[in-house]
Amino acid sequence: MAAPTPWQRRIAAAFTEQLPLKLAALFFALVVWLVVSGERPTEMVVPVRVEIGVDTSVTLRGPTPEVRALVVGRGRDLMKLWDIPPTIAYRLGSDVPDSLTIMLEVNNVELPPGVAGIVRDVQPRSLRLRFDVQTKRFVPVRSAIRVRADSGLRVAGPVQVEPTRVQLIGERRTVRSIDTVSTTATELVVRDTAPVTVALDTAGLGVRVSPAFVRVRVPVAVEEPARAATSGSRRRQ
Repeated sequence: MAAPTPWQRRIAAAFTEQLPLKLAALFFALVVWLVVSGERPTEMVVPVRVEIGVDTSVTLRGPTPEVRALVVGRGRDLMKLWDIPPTIAYRLGSDVPDSLTIMLEVNNVELPPGVAGIVRDVQPRSLRLRFDVQTKRFVPVRSAIRVRADSGLRVAGPVQVEPTRVQLIGERRTVRSIDTVSTTATELVVRDTAPVTVALDTAGLGVRVSPAFVRVRVPVAVEEPARAATSGSRRRQ
């Protein structure tokens, strides 16, 4: 194997002689570069956390849309935004519509405390939000009961339902589409005027109904003998 030339020995010496001092010099050069670059103005696109504050009766449908902002500032400040991102905050009440478009401006973006920078742009410029809103509403009860008086009695008046109105609790669009709630379709043989508990037909409504049962009272009277006799003769004819 040929002996190294003078040039090869010089190159090897440049990398191996006084190696600790050279490594220390490289380390301090890197530190100086980081300090200088950290102070230098730069720009960076960072994610933005969207905080939609809603009433307890409101639920945001789907995930929160992704938003990004272009921020100009010192490099060391901008690096902090990856751990503590900027925010866009909106507070909405229970009267929020089912669908809402929010326009975004650079002044909507709030940088965290301790971070100096300027927001130059935000994308997208609008957010389309959809909500499920819980609401309550009272609607009338409609009787779907077929009434038949027992032998010797006759129905003396209309069916009386108590309560006459029930409360609907559910998603706003569904609640608004319901005008009445019916009792279950059943036949009731009336023997006296005592109230009878009947369930409401809530299947398929998609809401909670309170109460789920009503009391039904049917006024009856004793059929008069003459009328009963007439009715009997008519039946024989």
